[in-house]
Amino acid sequence: MNQDRLIIARSFINSLPHARYMGMRIDEIGAGFAVMSLPYNAIVNGDITGKSIHSTAISGLIDTCGGLSVLVHKLQPLETATMNLRVDYIRPAALNQEVRARAECYYISDSVAYVKATAKDNSSRDPVATALGTFAIIKEKITL
Repeated sequence: MNQDRLIIARSFINSLPHARYMGMRIDEIGAGFAVMSLPYNAIVNGDITGKSIHSTAISGLIDTCGGLSVLVHKLQPLETATMNLRVDYIRPAALNQEVRARAECYYISDSVAYVKATAKDNSSRDPVATALGTFAIIKEKITL
């Protein structure tokens, strides 16, 4: 991992209380992509009897992973914010399993980054969810 990207990634995750609270982890980062995981735990439980991760927690994982993929892009914007995120749920997450998301920032314009992502568990080759999103970016510090 590139040291600058690693510093950016750790700083980003540490600034997000929900990511720390739910136990999100950074598994891998590279130029314009990120892989993160969300372990199953009581905080993210969507069904007490079924013990699978709630769809809202999976959306949060995808959103966070998408934002991180923007920040570690080769253009390395200073900040990002989600503008639009479309998440398509294909199936529920498997019982008692973590979910991993992989997001790729595939294009950055002057002010918008474009991201695609997939979330999977270990039970199937089929994804739990897929997503497309746009993220606002700030490339330079604004001075008044």
